[in-house]
Amino acid sequence: MANGDFKNLDLAGFTGCVRADLIDVLNAERLENFYAELEGSDAELLAAGRHRVIALPVKLEGGEITVAVKAFGKQSSWKNRYDFKNGSKASRSFLVAQHLADHGVGTPEPLAYFERWKGKELMESYYLSCYLDSLTSFRDELLRIYEEQPECDHLVSLLTHVAGAMRKMHDSGFCHRDLGNQNMEFRREGDGWEEVQFIDLNRGRIRKELSHEERAVDFARINLPGEFLNMFAKIYWAGPPPKKFTKHMKKLRFKFALWQKSEAFRHPSRSREMLGLGAYPTLKNIWIWDSQSAQASIVMGRQERRASYGKGRHSGVLSSLVRAGKPVWNKYHGLLPTAFQKSVELSGRIGMALESTDIEFDKQFEFLSRLGTIPVLIRFCHHEKMAQWKQGVEQVRALRAFGHEVMIAIVQDRRAVTEPESWQGFLEFVLGEIGSEIRHVEICHAVNRIKWGIHGPLEQRALLEPLVALQKRFPNLSFTGPACIDFEYHYILSSLDETPDGVHYQALSHHLYVDRRGAPENKQGQYSTVEKCALLKAIAGNAPQCDDQVIISEVNWPLKNTGIWSPVSATYLGPNQGGSPLEVSEREYGIYMIRYFLLALCSGFVEQVYWWRLVSHGFGLVDERDEDGWRKRPAFQMLKFFLQTLGEATFVEKLESEDEVYFFRFTKDEEEWVAAWANGVTRAGALPFTSVEILDAEGQPLKLVEGEFELGDSPIYCRL
Repeated sequence: MANGDFKNLDLAGFTGCVRADLIDVLNAERLENFYAELEGSDAELLAAGRHRVIALPVKLEGGEITVAVKAFGKQSSWKNRYDFKNGSKASRSFLVAQHLADHGVGTPEPLAYFERWKGKELMESYYLSCYLDSLTSFRDELLRIYEEQPECDHLVSLLTHVAGAMRKMHDSGFCHRDLGNQNMEFRREGDGWEEVQFIDLNRGRIRKELSHEERAVDFARINLPGEFLNMFAKIYWAGPPPKKFTKHMKKLRFKFALWQKSEAFRHPSRSREMLGLGAYPTLKNIWIWDSQSAQASIVMGRQERRASYGKGRHSGVLSSLVRAGKPVWNKYHGLLPTAFQKSVELSGRIGMALESTDIEFDKQFEFLSRLGTIPVLIRFCHHEKMAQWKQGVEQVRALRAFGHEVMIAIVQDRRAVTEPESWQGFLEFVLGEIGSEIRHVEICHAVNRIKWGIHGPLEQRALLEPLVALQKRFPNLSFTGPACIDFEYHYILSSLDETPDGVHYQALSHHLYVDRRGAPENKQGQYSTVEKCALLKAIAGNAPQCDDQVIISEVNWPLKNTGIWSPVSATYLGPNQGGSPLEVSEREYGIYMIRYFLLALCSGFVEQVYWWRLVSHGFGLVDERDEDGWRKRPAFQMLKFFLQTLGEATFVEKLESEDEVYFFRFTKDEEEWVAAWANGVTRAGALPFTSVEILDAEGQPLKLVEGEFELGDSPIYCRL
């Protein structure tokens, strides 16, 4: 059995294998009293339990080293029979450690194992390895991220580090079979980590090659929320996991979950010992920020999300829908025929969102100045720190000094719900500093998406309670909400119903993305952007908690080839993994946004629309990550020209035209303009008016050909 620098041991009733330089240290007297030595003053208990881990100093000729000793406890007779035939836990740990070392997989260097049998009864057994100090574990680092550094890039970095090591271990032919988060250890090194060290090896199996099921065995005990586990598996496989592996993983994780639930009955004393030790936050309280896409990360898988919904969540939504459904529906049908029937002054209705903390603000302001003095939206996020809040305050003051109307969005995290004093202090600081400087305050964010930290209307109600006093303190300030997202209007009704007494919204604000339908004219059922805006207006007009105004505080389309910075992409993408089918080209992005503004505002149903946002690699008018520096996308020039041409104009009427063809007439000073486009069709022929000039979406001149013009998806501007 001895191999290389190791020698067989057969002394004082013990057998085993020991590194050559330790053979003289482990004499008969020491072996006979080894158990007592582990109880001595020089020994340090590292891990208690049935199988203890002890750090023990050992003197060698070259100096002293510290050895990690795993002392295995007494076991049942059937386990003794199994180990007598297959090798003890100590011997298996030693053999596996040698195997991993031979394949370049991290594990504390094996030094020895020895054991004493009495017939077929195992009396004592020990596994010795080099002691590595200052180690943290996958479990501890996850806890640190959850509690101290809840940012997605840190999480992805940790998952990448561990998943890569796990893949290397499996590729060596070793299945651990007890791979809890605590059994992967490493040293922290700056912002990263040293090589993963796999411990507790005795349950493992060495194979020539692992099957999908054997690989899935080690995923069964990894403690991660559903979406993080999916990400971990993608990193491990460098892309989407094989279906066969995924099937086994789900089955094995389900079985392990049942086994965990039986722990209290199988080992009641052990369960009590483990209570409170390294406990993870509950799934609903894990909240991670993704700065790349400027949003909260999805934490839970679908089934976990369903299980986490608060009691009465669905019944509350249904109840609100039953109460408000008919009057809202009647009001909607009364409003819809009025679309585009009234004049609308566009001045001050188109706003732009800026990033307060993650992107250089002065440079953003430089690009903003090229668009004119338009309204600006700035986020204040509870998950950030006082330094970032103060920075945002100064930015608001700078914008006001240059004449910009400012709306702020107050964004919660999960801690805002669990620590209401912190949330109230945050609100009081921000509004106390700039309450007199701003026009609108959108309170809470995407409240119908639990990834943003709110698990139902009752929790939102708690977050709104401080507004009762704040609205009295700032009577001239306009509060907006309830800030739901997408075409899920039943949640708006429920959120409005849970508004505390004494709180009133001066406008209904909403994040109305329609990217899943492509062009803004495309319908979801019977609802295009216009119908959705009319329904928002009907809800606002019917709700006693809200004035009869609608603000769309966020809209954009996600951009192709922007990877993890796209708001609809995955947090992690494998080497050959593409983006979402919802993403559009840069040119489509600009075209769709201009058309969205025209439809939403000229319909007469929406007071303001804010473009989310000016600078972002994944969804902005300016790409800050371009290799040649900050680059204006086509949408920038499209919006700039639109504002120059129609930003101060008045919408007059929508001209009669063929289906999917749009002609909007405007007046501006002494001029008349028509904005025109077609959705998904091409209109050829003479225009239904006489033009002095025709300009494309970016302001370049176009010409009629023999008195005719081919109208497509890109808006044109005709001066009459």
